[in-house]
Amino acid sequence: MAIVLYAGHNLTAAIVALAGGAWVDRRGPRLVLAAGAAAYVLAYGGFAFPIHHWPLLAGCFCLAGAGIGLAETAESTLVARLLPDRLRGSGFGLLGGLQSAGDLLSSTIVGLLYVTVGPTVGLAYAAAWMVLAVADTVWLRHRQPRS
Repeated sequence: MAIVLYAGHNLTAAIVALAGGAWVDRRGPRLVLAAGAAAYVLAYGGFAFPIHHWPLLAGCFCLAGAGIGLAETAESTLVARLLPDRLRGSGFGLLGGLQSAGDLLSSTIVGLLYVTVGPTVGLAYAAAWMVLAVADTVWLRHRQPRS
């Protein structure tokens, strides 16, 4: 079951990344980044509670996959737009390094909370950070001109 759930997560990420790229072209990366963070909020919010029905669990995995597909597409677009050609490779390398370091730190903290306090607290913590990401992205969108 775990393999099927993770495969569905990755399939959703791939499909949503394609749609997210087209959305970025029409509306800009900030809105797409906020939508990716919102998908994570829903996924982590769902994961924070015991799910006993596999379709609901699969839905949460697909929402998390949608979050990746949207967020990583938007982040890459922002890096590509912000950096000159001569620094773009380094910028993408830095983005990948920051994403990986953030994944490691997040997994460590959520895992520790999950084990020491409980699953609801660990995953609610992750969802709370995504709520802040949505709020920050929306706030930035209203403070800066649309690109």
